[in-house]
Amino acid sequence: YQRRVHGPDRKVYVEGLSVHTVINYERIRKLIEYGNSQRQVSETKMNEHSSRSHSIIQFYLSQTHDPPTPEKRDIECVITLVDLAGSERQSKTEAVGTQFDESKNINRSLLMLGRALNSFSDGSKHHVPLRESKLTRLLSESFGGNARTWMLACISPSSFNFSETMSTLEYAQNAKAIINKAKVNSIQQRLELKELREQHAKLAELYEIEKERSRQYQLELSSRLEELNSFKSENDMLRRRLEDLEVTKLQVEHDLTTARGEVRELTKLTSEFKQQPRRPRDGVQMYIGRAKVSLKNIIEQTSNYLTLPLISDIMDPETGQPQLIVNIYPVDSKGCSTLDHTKPKNGAKELLGHRVDFVVHIISAKGIPRKFSHCVYCKYVYKWAEKDSYKTNDVRDCTDPEFDFKKRFAFSKMNQGLVDYFMSDNVITFEVIGEAKPPSP
Repeated sequence: YQRRVHGPDRKVYVEGLSVHTVINYERIRKLIEYGNSQRQVSETKMNEHSSRSHSIIQFYLSQTHDPPTPEKRDIECVITLVDLAGSERQSKTEAVGTQFDESKNINRSLLMLGRALNSFSDGSKHHVPLRESKLTRLLSESFGGNARTWMLACISPSSFNFSETMSTLEYAQNAKAIINKAKVNSIQQRLELKELREQHAKLAELYEIEKERSRQYQLELSSRLEELNSFKSENDMLRRRLEDLEVTKLQVEHDLTTARGEVRELTKLTSEFKQQPRRPRDGVQMYIGRAKVSLKNIIEQTSNYLTLPLISDIMDPETGQPQLIVNIYPVDSKGCSTLDHTKPKNGAKELLGHRVDFVVHIISAKGIPRKFSHCVYCKYVYKWAEKDSYKTNDVRDCTDPEFDFKKRFAFSKMNQGLVDYFMSDNVITFEVIGEAKPPSP
């Protein structure tokens, strides 16, 4: 079997077969004889010249008129002559080898054709298995469609072939029950002049309608463009006004920043003046000893009890090196100590993002030169806010003054910048100031 394909007109044909144009009967006869000579036959126990395949020949006829008129249209048709090979039983033909394979193919195609005939004859709307075999596919136009069909059934009078005869008669009965609906096949490629003129008139009318609609669209588009240009002009004007406002805003922000800087400077000077410790009267000598500490212990959550040497240019051999005793330790939000030696410390990781509170406790000072012990006090500042200073009470006439001054500080949320600052060496600067006794008037 050759491969079946669809042509441009959706008709089924066998690929590779030749098509011949004929003009007389003699040419037709020669082609039929040539085709029969190519048909394969073989001897079996039932038939001396048994066909080993089906045979199909098709005639394509067309009738044309030049020029065509509405009363005389071009038509075409196809005449298909089919010689079906007979159904064979292997028990009767005793076919073997290649003949047996040919018998199976013949019987299978006839079975598929019988199923298709049954589907068409009973009038059911179920699927018709036309694609089950190549034979039913090629003959699909011959039954159940636009065709006129005749079937000639060849039967045997012998009782030995009773089953084959009954099967053939059932084929014929099913084919007879099929109702075809034949119609004239007009060739659509050549349209009548009248139809073309009518179609031209309709197209011309549609063209005028669309032309008027296009003109209306153009007018509407022009109106929209004018409106759009108006919006663009207004937008440009608003943009220029916005740019002017931006310039004015920047100038105001600059002036405001300058004013804020001046206010901060005045505030700083005022605060320093207010919080500046009591300045000695003219002619009174002073001792100033300084010490600096870190806040690493707050990050480590430990207490830091320190004895700090006070650095000064004045030294009293009698009292020795002056010292300041302080204690810096962490507390909670209520002021209670959070020291817990049993709990492991995670350092900065534990404090990041949390509140931190701690207390700076100035306990006492030792070794203040006796000459400057008339009035002794201590003050301290933070490096990040040097304008804010904190001062203890005054202690008079004592070289080892007891201050016992506590101050709690709180940071609402620790970040990495504060951690780095706490870990630096000089976070807090202490100054112990001693004044000499003023001279008598």
